[in-house]
Formats: sequence, structure tokens, C-alpha cells
Amino acid sequence: MAAQHHLRAAEVVIGYKFYVELIRPLLTDHQEVVGSPMGEEIERARQAIALAQQGRRVALISSGDVGIYAMAAPVFELLHGQGWQGDDPRVFVTPGVSALQAVAGRVGAAIGHDFCAISLSDLLTPWPIIERRIAAAAWGDFVIAFYNPRSRERTWQLARAVEILRRFRATSTPVAVARNITRHDEQVTVTTLQALDIEAVDMFSLVLVGNSQSFIVAGHIVTPRGYATARLHEAAQGESAKQDRAPDAPRSGVRALYPITLTRFTEAAIVVCGGGKVGERKVRGLLDAAAEEGISPRIRLISPTATETLQQWAAEGRIDWEARPYAAGDLFGARLVFAATSEREVNAAIAQEAAAVGAFCNVADAPEEGDFHVPAVLRTEEALIAVSTGGADPRRAVSYRDRIRSLLSQAGSY
Repeated sequence: MAAQHHLRAAEVVIGYKFYVELIRPLLTDHQEVVGSPMGEEIERARQAIALAQQGRRVALISSGDVGIYAMAAPVFELLHGQGWQGDDPRVFVTPGVSALQAVAGRVGAAIGHDFCAISLSDLLTPWPIIERRIAAAAWGDFVIAFYNPRSRERTWQLARAVEILRRFRATSTPVAVARNITRHDEQVTVTTLQALDIEAVDMFSLVLVGNSQSFIVAGHIVTPRGYATARLHEAAQGESAKQDRAPDAPRSGVRALYPITLTRFTEAAIVVCGGGKVGERKVRGLLDAAAEEGISPRIRLISPTATETLQQWAAEGRIDWEARPYAAGDLFGARLVFAATSEREVNAAIAQEAAAVGAFCNVADAPEEGDFHVPAVLRTEEALIAVSTGGADPRRAVSYRDRIRSLLSQAGSY
């Protein structure tokens, strides 16, 4: 109602010409209407301010909410540059229903928990900043609304955003794609991160991606608020506290190891710090394991120098090499980390940051500082055999593995 009141009271109505046509039935003959093309936002704001300073009532319109990726910001930026003190002109900002809210309402309860909005337009914001925000939101497990996801000129940004998301989210994560939301020709599709049709997205679309807890029910997206989960957690903690368990005595060596095999490591963000022979060995193991499925893992190599083999892999696009030393913050979003530099202090810092971001870390020169060891591996068509000495004697582990290979070969099983 407030928006309609201000619109009716305006002497001049200014806006993007397409939006002006949408509200044309609400306008009167005595009002001056100024429509301008896309890309002239600053000029529209400047014109609105100038007319208002002449004493005229001006309505500057936007779609959705004028304060979200819209005209409120440039108006206040220009006024700030003029030394504006709050009057001459007086400014009233009337809130609206954003596309994010409208889409979330159409598909159910998609923003039932923490969420954020990110514009994929790099016309005014450098892409590296946008990419960092995507990674941060994905790592933080926010529901994410992508504004300006795609246009005729910007065709690759959404695909890159999805690539980043898949480092942190399952391919089954719910996704809503809405085009022309709340208009007569609106189209809303509920799909998944894996099935998302990027080609069907354009500048009139909004893409809403659920978090790790979101699910689809009867064509609707639900992101749980968390109360039920919290109660279940509290109940589980209570039952655990009731159990009278004697603490295990500390143990060392291989007796305290718990062997596992990673089944989806190729979907995780992997960081290898160190470009020497040890780093090459770590990368080779990852590439060899992924080759069994014909999949390329997402490996970032951070090192000012690299072996010829690592450089070749980087040139082939099999790994991403950042030719610089490790720096704090490099592990943000990583799930698997290898500290393989030649400097003890650097490896210790890498292990510390990995623990802070919740990533599993292998520390080449101090295995006890890390979370896992890399065993000596023997692969056959029927089995995967791993031998570990808990990082104490890798050469002995290799020797044991080779003896197993010899025994299998003699038995005709290798």
C-alpha cells in the first residue's frame, strides 16, 4: 500500500523502461514518465535527484525490493558525494518483495534456515571476489540465491558457480530455477544440482540452491529450521552421558589406526602444498586412484616451484598450479590437504589451518600432526591392498606391499 501511495503521489516516474511498462496500468495521464535502457542506472539516479532538488515529487522504481541489487544504492552513493545531510531532497525507501522471497515462497520453505544472495554479474564486481563469496557461502552451508545468473554476454559464470558448489554440496542438493517470478508468464522448476539445465537460465531467472539439509517433497523444497534436529542431538547426547564407559588407555603406533577408504574424494576440494618429489608423489597417488573411474579430481597445487612432472600435469589441466608459497587462508573450502613443503614451520602452519577449517590433513614430515597417513598401495582387478606403518617407516610399508605383490604373482592372482 505504501508503494502505491508514493507512486500515485509522484509527479515524475523514472525507471528501466521494461519495468515502467509493467506498472503502466497504475500510472495516470498527468504524470511524467521517463523510461531508460538497461545499464543507465547511475544516470537514472542522478536525474531523479536533480528533479527532486527542484522540488518535484519523484518515484524511482525497481523490480523486487529497491534496496537489493537495485536503485537505492546508487541514489545514496550520489547523495553522499554531494554532502547530503538528509534533506533537500528528502528520500523515502519503500521495501518490496524480493525475487528471492518470491521464489522461496513459490517452492515451499527453501529459506527456512540461514541464506544469502550473490549476484553473478561481474560488470561491477571483479569475478575473483564473486568466486570467493560463492566458496565462502558454500563452505558455510548457506542456502544461496544467485541473482543475474546468466545473460547473452555472460554465459560461463553460472557453470563455474555450480562447479564450486559441487565441491561442498551433494549432486542431489535441491535447486529451484524461477524465470519471470510473479509475472503472468512465470516458470518455476524444482530440480537438483546434478540435473540443473544451465542453458535454460537467463537474465530474467533466479537460481536458488538448498543447503546440505534441504530436501524435496512433492515438488517443494524444504530447508529444516533445525529445532527437531537439535532435540534429537540433545537426546543423543543425554543417552551418551548416561553410559558409564571407562576411558581407553592411550595407544600408539599402528594399533591406534583406523583404516578407511575414501569413495568420493574426487568430489572434494584437494590442496597439495609443496611441489617437490614428495608433493609429486601425493598428486600421483590421487590421479592414479581417480583414473580407475576415469574421473579428474579437483587438485590445487600451491608451491613457488614444481617438478617437471607436476608442471606437465598442470599444463594438461589435470591439476591447478598456483606458483607461489602457501599463505594463510589457502585452505578455505578444502576437504583434503597434503602438507609436503620442505619447511617444517610451514607444514605445521598448514596442519593448524587444516584443523581450523575442518579438513583432513596429511603432514609429510611429521605424520603425528596430521589426521591420516598415506599407505603403500597395491591395486589388482579384485582388491585394493594398503599397507601402513603409521608413518613411522614408509620404506618398510613399501617392502611389505612388494612382498604381497610377489606372493600374489606366484599364486597367479596378480
